[in-house]
Amino acid sequence: MPQTVFNESRRRDERYLSFNVDALAATICSSIHRPLSDLASFTKLAEGGFNRVFEATFKDGYAVVARIPFHITAPARYAVASEAATLDFLRSHSIPVPKVLAYSCDRSSPVGAEYLVLEKIDGRPLSDQWFTMDNKTRVKVMRQIVDVETRFMGLTLPASGSLYYRRDLMPSYHGIPVSAAFQDPDQIVVGPTAQHAWWYGERALLESDRWPFELRPFFRVDLYLLLTFCIIKGSTFLDCMEAVAKRESLFCSKYAKPRLHVERYLRELHGFGPRAPTTHSQLLSQYLQLTPHLNIPSTHRFARLVLWHPDFSPSNILVNSSDELVGIIDWQHAVILPLCLCTGIPKYFQNWGDPLSERLAKPEVKLPADFATKSLEEQAVIQETMRKGLVQFYYAALTMKQSPDYFDALRDENAMLRAKLFDRASTPWEGNSVSLKHTIIQIQRNWPMQLTCDSSRGDVEVQAEGVCPVSYSDEEILQCCQEHDREDEKMKELEEMREMIGIDALGWVPDSEHLEKARAVANMIKTGLLEHSTTDIEKTAILKHFSFDDHDESE
Repeated sequence: MPQTVFNESRRRDERYLSFNVDALAATICSSIHRPLSDLASFTKLAEGGFNRVFEATFKDGYAVVARIPFHITAPARYAVASEAATLDFLRSHSIPVPKVLAYSCDRSSPVGAEYLVLEKIDGRPLSDQWFTMDNKTRVKVMRQIVDVETRFMGLTLPASGSLYYRRDLMPSYHGIPVSAAFQDPDQIVVGPTAQHAWWYGERALLESDRWPFELRPFFRVDLYLLLTFCIIKGSTFLDCMEAVAKRESLFCSKYAKPRLHVERYLRELHGFGPRAPTTHSQLLSQYLQLTPHLNIPSTHRFARLVLWHPDFSPSNILVNSSDELVGIIDWQHAVILPLCLCTGIPKYFQNWGDPLSERLAKPEVKLPADFATKSLEEQAVIQETMRKGLVQFYYAALTMKQSPDYFDALRDENAMLRAKLFDRASTPWEGNSVSLKHTIIQIQRNWPMQLTCDSSRGDVEVQAEGVCPVSYSDEEILQCCQEHDREDEKMKELEEMREMIGIDALGWVPDSEHLEKARAVANMIKTGLLEHSTTDIEKTAILKHFSFDDHDESE
């Protein structure tokens, strides 16, 4: 059973699940029209960040997966409802995703919890072999990854937000039809965003505009909304950019309190003092001064709406024994956004920081002549460097061929900066403001933020007019850049320690055996840091703010 190196009690409370096992088993059997007597086994398969996953296997070997969200999973109701509709929509366009057999977004159902029942795909996570497969196989898999990403990001969608069946939306939320069908309760529509950040903590209580936003800039009225005396507001790329800052500004003014930086390892840099939400509010205000100048017309290809997977990683990509991609899973919190705002090579396929990769140039694929004479650790570093460079190169090269619009956005510095700025403003504030300020400074430096213009593809020229409305002095820029660099360096150190311990950011390990070893390594790191500390500040950081000790997460 998974356990955590620190704050185990809190993680257990968050993931406590009370539901009717018999009712779930009956629901599973009913969804595939089989008697309960045909069920051979029902076991826990996995436990993720938002769901507990069970597997039901029948006597003939047919398997079904049931996912039940934890009570902390947000948004309640809409996380399950949106994923069910998203999967059905994708399957209708021949995208390899699990088939939805049954679902309920009602916690008062006979099961006693929300649930999503899926047909199990016969495949294994790519992550099981991602770091050990040979380059030829890796390239084969990358071709399939880019192909399926191009297909689901190429689907035509009418508005930003998340997908739902109309029947699952509360009356307070309107839905914009994906197809021409009209006012059918079984119709898939675009509704409020299901992204976790919009519903995290007290943000779920905010009366903020959670979309959908139509990209077409005109007012539109449909019969259903006329009957309820409502009008859908025609919105643009700009609405998407501004909405996240308005949400977070509202949170800062209504609920946020001064607090220490959420990342304990960075608190020493800030003198262990609380960070004020007013500081972040000021940055969001500056962000909103910038956004009108960063707008992209709806006719520009970078403004095209795309469906974005929230965690497009090897663990959510399933392959069979022939290394054929057979499924993309975990679409919870999927969202539709303008292409420019979700531009970026997925985390596990990128190699930023390497000079060749920065130029999207072909990496070295031959091992150095003296490779055999190097230590095992040195060999591992060389092989991993080559792997990361090769993966990013092929991702970029294949994207250039299959999705030229997306590739052009990837290599356009000012498109990437818009995406980065949007991401920093979208991030829930927990005492962390330096990265947002640093990105605003990058915008100031790159003003007028002109985008690639290709008239043969229908582009219009995009650049900000006039002087940048936000301006920092040279002294402020230097101070912020130094703070950002120090934070970046500390985060690299923290990642190295997590790798040594064998945990993720929340401290998870697979079982009690790994837990004992992980805690031993964490204690060894703490002891070593104390032995080498020379100042009271360093000792305070280790004794009172050590990242791998139990702590109050609300500080």
